[in-house]
Amino acid sequence: MPNKFLMREDAPFSQKFWQLIDETVLKVAKSHLTGRKIISVKGPFGLGMKHLSLGEEEIEPGLSAGKVIPLFQIFRSFTLSRRDIASYEKESVQLELGPLVNAIVECCKLEDRVVFHGVNSHGLINTPGVLSSEINKWDNVGQAVSDIIKAITKLDEAGFHGPYLLALSPDRYNLLFRRYDSGNQTELEHLSMMVKGIYKAPALKNCGLLLNDSDVYTSIILGQDLTVGFIGPVEDRFEFSISETLALLVNEPSSICVLKE
Repeated sequence: MPNKFLMREDAPFSQKFWQLIDETVLKVAKSHLTGRKIISVKGPFGLGMKHLSLGEEEIEPGLSAGKVIPLFQIFRSFTLSRRDIASYEKESVQLELGPLVNAIVECCKLEDRVVFHGVNSHGLINTPGVLSSEINKWDNVGQAVSDIIKAITKLDEAGFHGPYLLALSPDRYNLLFRRYDSGNQTELEHLSMMVKGIYKAPALKNCGLLLNDSDVYTSIILGQDLTVGFIGPVEDRFEFSISETLALLVNEPSSICVLKE
């Protein structure tokens, strides 16, 4: 939600303009963010939240320190034409929002990079303690299902019995649309009988993730959700910011199984 640090109150725009901006952020982010589709989101707790406390960690007998996870800040800026904004506010002429959309997409890519890979930190695929399961090349129909069943079995044996969510790199995901030679079923339809949700994850390359669907095990912690703020005039345009703060919290690494060759 807007707050004083976004400087919206200083902007000479109507509520109609900000509603258009907020709706655009929501629509574009929903279509691009994969991490939030497979992990529960908690928050937002406010821009002032700079780290997540994980309690005390003993360094040596009689000496301990607070253990924390820092929240990343993702920030981009963009500009919109003053004349275009004026035309939209006066005549409801369609506003050119290309610069905003590009900035949203950049932020979404960064967020998924933080969630899946980590940046100077661990992400879903490299957190110590995650399980892993080898996958084949999926040249033949049916191999994908066999590989996912193996991963499900590993999670089952680790005590995580579902429901499961699956994220796959685009090259792997697209292969699921092939149909079996006998019958009219695709591998995607077959897998949907075992997995609660299957998602394409552009942040992944030739791999995948299978995880138990529970915010008890894994979650995204939001300080400030992805929001547009006002910076000020720049020649014949207005400059804006789009930003968010977040951290990945993995309480049970063994609830995640990385699929890789």
